[in-house]
Amino acid sequence: MNIKINLTNRYGYDLTLFPYNGGDVPSGEGQRIAKVEGTGEIVVAQGESSILEVPGMGSLLVQFLGEQKLVDCHERFCDSPSEFDGYPLMALLRYKTTELYWRFADSDDPAELNVSINDIGTVCLDKVLSGEARRVQLPEFFIPPVFTPHLPEGNPD
Repeated sequence: MNIKINLTNRYGYDLTLFPYNGGDVPSGEGQRIAKVEGTGEIVVAQGESSILEVPGMGSLLVQFLGEQKLVDCHERFCDSPSEFDGYPLMALLRYKTTELYWRFADSDDPAELNVSINDIGTVCLDKVLSGEARRVQLPEFFIPPVFTPHLPEGNPD
């Protein structure tokens, strides 16, 4: 199974899509998506990822993570979990400090989203064609409590 993201570029610059499969550094020119109404497809197999370069704005990372779950993003201890929680597969789209957590059914057909880059370089979710998606914010750098400074007991400062 694959995921497919239908992409429309409304930005004033060409976008470049690089497959990042197996953790290999992207090589070559990549797939160019023409500026102002250019279209393209991001197709990613399970366990793989792709990087979309948005000039002046950074990278959109698309990861197909399969059966993994972001446990903190689900309605735990709920008598009736939502349909979102019941989808078996997931993908994660990361751009700047915001992520799109997308869950969908396993199928022979690719799971699909429609995404666009608007005229100011913002990534926009236009439509979820398969499953459900939620906006989440994951930490960019996690520091466990064991590494945070602690004041000695009895010291008010």
